[in-house]
This record gives sequence, C-alpha cells and structure tokens, in this order.
Amino acid sequence: MKEVLVLRDLECIKAIAHPRRIDILKTFDKSPLSAKQLSQLLDEPHAKINYHIKTLYKVGILELVEEKIKSGIVEKYYYPKAKHIVIGKSVIDFSLDDECECDREELYISKFENISELFYQAAEEDTLEKNNIIDYNTVYLNREEIDEINETIKAKLKEILSKRESISEEAAYDLVILAVPLSKEEEYNI
Repeated sequence: MKEVLVLRDLECIKAIAHPRRIDILKTFDKSPLSAKQLSQLLDEPHAKINYHIKTLYKVGILELVEEKIKSGIVEKYYYPKAKHIVIGKSVIDFSLDDECECDREELYISKFENISELFYQAAEEDTLEKNNIIDYNTVYLNREEIDEINETIKAKLKEILSKRESISEEAAYDLVILAVPLSKEEEYNI
C-alpha cells in the first residue's frame, strides 16, 4: 500500500466525489473488505455498493487484493490503494485571462504548486523521510528577521556546496523556505 495517492485527472476526482464512495473509503480499517461486507456495514443494497466499488476500482483508487470462493460464488476483496488520497492542485488550475502577464501573486502560487507537486510525487514514491520536513508553527518575526534567516541559509548552502568535489553520490533536493503570514484569526486559533 502506498502512503499517498494523488488524483491528477478529472475522472478520478469525479469518481471520488460521490458521498457514498467517500463513506466506502472511510469504512476500510486494517483489512480488505468485500462488497457484501461493505453493504452490511453501510446498510446499503449489495448492488449499489458493488457499483461504487467498481467505479473506485476502475480509476485506481481501490485495488483488488484477494478472491475467495464461497458456496461456488467468487467474493472479491478490495482495499484502498493508499493511506491518504489527495487531489492534485494542477487539475483545477485555470485562468480566465490567458493573455495577461503573471503578477507577483500568480508567480508565487505557481512556485508553490510546483513544489507541492514534487512533494506529492515524493510521498507517492515513498522517498520522504522524517527530516525532509522542518516545521515551525506560529513564529513571531519581522521582515528583517525573515530576510536574515533566508540569507543565513543561502550562505550555509553555498558553503556546503563549495566544499564538494563531485555530486555523484549525492541525492538531489529542492529546498523551500516558506514563511506564511497568519491572519489574526488564524493566530488565535492555534
């Protein structure tokens, strides 16, 4: 089972958008379930649950993990393909004004979406490690302090890279420093 499955096309999003299909996904625990078991757990007719399972299976959200023959009938057991299912942001990325040049905010959003996509891809490939994400919440800083942190990290990175004789044994990373201002309402809710 994968850690993360990123839905990147409209067919997958359409398949998961049905409330009953979300209920089906939430019903799975640690073991695979058959349509019959799901219909009993959700108190729905077997035919309806079977239809939803086939839709989720067709788009790759569920996978068939086992088939058992019971009383001459083949019972299929399914399980979600990943622990977490997220929708890729690029699926719904559009603009009404194709001819305008990107302003500053659009450029930032584009950079964030690119790094988000790389993050989701690494999560799907199970290459993320605990130390890949460094997270500090609700840190009070002024503009100069943020600039100082940025310059310090740039200098340290430049120092580390200048000591290298080759990059043949090193893994490639994209590094991102993201300082997101919190609104007063968000700040108090934390």
